[in-house]
This record gives sequence, structure tokens and C-alpha cells, in this order.
Amino acid sequence: MNLEQRTGALLELVDRYKVKRCAELIEPARAEAHETVRNAIVEARRRVTTAIAAERKRYAIEVGAVEAALATERRLSAQRRAVQLLAGAWTDLRTRLQARWRAAAQRQRWTRAHLARALHAVPRAGGWRIEYESSWTDKECAQAAEWLCGEGVGAVEFIVQPVTAGFRVIAGHNVFDATLDGLLADRAQLEGRLLHHLSLEES
Repeated sequence: MNLEQRTGALLELVDRYKVKRCAELIEPARAEAHETVRNAIVEARRRVTTAIAAERKRYAIEVGAVEAALATERRLSAQRRAVQLLAGAWTDLRTRLQARWRAAAQRQRWTRAHLARALHAVPRAGGWRIEYESSWTDKECAQAAEWLCGEGVGAVEFIVQPVTAGFRVIAGHNVFDATLDGLLADRAQLEGRLLHHLSLEES
């Protein structure tokens, strides 16, 4: 084998070594690059998922805040409307009750109903003093006194007082108030009932 052949064989050997060594180095590098890319994709997906979750959370908070503000505004609007309705309804209620007291037939129902309630609330012994608005006539007072005596009430004294409408029964330290102001004293409860009836009328 001459020098040229030996040189060629040596070069061929070097080339084979170079190819083998390159393969030994490239495959792990490729695997590492593939793993790096895979990890980068996983991390990118994680970041996108996290970003989407954060954006959804932010959106949900913003939507919740808007819905809460809208609900608050609706409640406030309903409350303002209820206040306006009640202001008118309260005035109307007082006017109608005054009119009922001044109408003889309705006044008789008023006095009879509340005197019957008073019989259960006020002691009968010792007599009653009844303070009343002057629309209640002497004849009606006499009829009421006769009926009350029949129910076991002792003496009944009627005294005109400057009340808007109705009457109050006083027996000792006990007072049964069936005047207009007495009947409307629990305004909060009455306004609740008024709102209920007004809502029924609207529906």
C-alpha cells in the first residue's frame, strides 16, 4: 500500500469517525432540543391557561360588580317608587277614613267593630270614658251606651274631643285608641300592608 492509498484510507477512517461522532452528538442534541420545545409548549399552554383563567376571573368580577350595581339601582328605584306611592296612599288612606267616619252608616260599623274589640281589651267594671270626634251624634252615643251596658260595662261617659275621627275608650289606666291617629299609629306595619295591596292591584 503506497502513501496515497494509506492517506485515502486514513481520510476515510477520519470521515467515518466524524460521521459516527456527529451522530453521537446530534441525536442527544436533537432529543434535548425536542424536550426543550415540548417543555416550552407546555409552559406556553400553562401561561395561556393561567392568563385565560385570570381574564375570566377579572371578567366575572367586573360583570358581578355591574350586576350588583344594577341590582342596587333597581332596589333604590323600587324604594323611591314605593316612597312616592306610599306618600300618596297614606294621604288617601287618611282622607278615606275621615270620610268613612263622617258617613253615618260607615261610622256605625266603625264604632260597633271597635267597641266590640274594646270589650276584650279594657276592663268593664268601673265604667268607661269615651272621648270622640263630634260627628258621632248624641243619638248614636246613646245607642252605643245602651249596647255597652248590655255587655256589662258600668257607667259610660261620652266627651267630645278635638280628634280627627274616631274615639278612644279610657277605663282607669287602660286606653283603647280607635281614633284615626290611633288606628294609623303603627305606620311601618300599615305601609307594608299598603305596599302589598298596591302591588296586587298592579299585577
